[in-house]
Amino acid sequence: MIHLANKDDLKKLSKEKLIDEILDKQDELVRLDKEKEALEKELRKYKNSNTPSSANAHLKPVAKPFFSRNKRGAPLGHIGFTRRRKECGESRHIVAKECPNCHGNDISVPRQKKQQIEEMPEEIQPRAINIIRDVCHCNTCNLDFTAKDGITPIQGKFGVNMMVLIIFLKFIVRGVLRKTTSFLDASFAMKLAPASVQAIIERAADAGGKEYSALKQKIKSAKLLYIDETSFRVLGKNWWVWAFRSDTDLLLVIRNSRGNNVLEEILGKDYAGTVVCDCWRAYDFLSSATIQRCWAHLLRKSAEQGSVPGRHFHKKLGELFGQITKFNSKERTEKQRRQKYTQMTAELQKTIKHYSHHEECQAVVKYINFHLESWFTSVKIVGVQPTNNYAEQAIRETVLVRKIIGAFRSENGTKTYETLASLIATWQIQKKDIKAELCRMLTANLC
Repeated sequence: MIHLANKDDLKKLSKEKLIDEILDKQDELVRLDKEKEALEKELRKYKNSNTPSSANAHLKPVAKPFFSRNKRGAPLGHIGFTRRRKECGESRHIVAKECPNCHGNDISVPRQKKQQIEEMPEEIQPRAINIIRDVCHCNTCNLDFTAKDGITPIQGKFGVNMMVLIIFLKFIVRGVLRKTTSFLDASFAMKLAPASVQAIIERAADAGGKEYSALKQKIKSAKLLYIDETSFRVLGKNWWVWAFRSDTDLLLVIRNSRGNNVLEEILGKDYAGTVVCDCWRAYDFLSSATIQRCWAHLLRKSAEQGSVPGRHFHKKLGELFGQITKFNSKERTEKQRRQKYTQMTAELQKTIKHYSHHEECQAVVKYINFHLESWFTSVKIVGVQPTNNYAEQAIRETVLVRKIIGAFRSENGTKTYETLASLIATWQIQKKDIKAELCRMLTANLC
């Protein structure tokens, strides 16, 4: 590290030494510029318009403790979560034989304390069932077939309940294969290899193939969709997980492309519904759709401006977003919505024209101007959200899985994951019993 000489020292130096000093300083500045550029590049991974602030809690200032004079506790009308006592035939009477202090035996019992606990059996082991199936022949139509009972899988060594348990461990608890096998061994004395667990999951995904295809058709016919995508490594290469969410369904597809070919595959060329998305250029393919661009992305992008005009610009955009929220908080007629859309679009256009004269604001101005007609669709059409938070929330589970497993080791693994993850997430959105739905799906297709 070269230390700057003071003014008096520089006056004493010869011409040649001054030149050497300046050249040394120049080399130092070049090195510092490269370090600055590398640090800014690394920081952009965490602070950018596509990364929500919730993902960077470590970059937020420490919040001050909140003090309130009100008594802490549940709000008024809160039902509570105290478990109800159950009717049971087993009981235990716990008696004391001596005083824990003096070890004396002269003990009286002035009162008793009642308690109810819920306990698991010390050992839970799966039942082995020998299956004998009749292989039949119909004398009327000459059809050969195998007898079914609707509860026993035709193939494989594991029953429906065992398969449901493994799917829960994999998709609800987010267990990796090795830890899933360890848990099954410790809790149920069930010794399985990781490959066996993967085979069970793949068989379940095959059973859900028809429902997954039906889910694709429902998404294709949905009038309103929230769409987002995130990267996921597959066999060392960068693939993409796409999330298509409607009010009642969620479809995940994993493809080796982030281009509009995925949109064409899932929605077709002529999709004419409403789509909420960010400003990724692939969405321009949906020329027949009505687009609402994500305000959360826009405000994150404008918040990156550090200059005085940039901060004013960000504040103005925040006020416009507040107008959207306030307008949509009440019921409006179709005419009022059209008028408000026209008014707010004109106001936004006026705002970006004003700030376009500032060089530091031009990137955000260009970002807005490229999709000027798509920022207030949520004002024009009832029920549309101004942000893409629904899609980002839907894809968050996949982001957690990515952090846990790192990558998919096969392309077949992507198909297994997208099928079961889509069905489970859809049942959760519809507030259905996941265990009951899995049992229904597996028995219908495997038994």
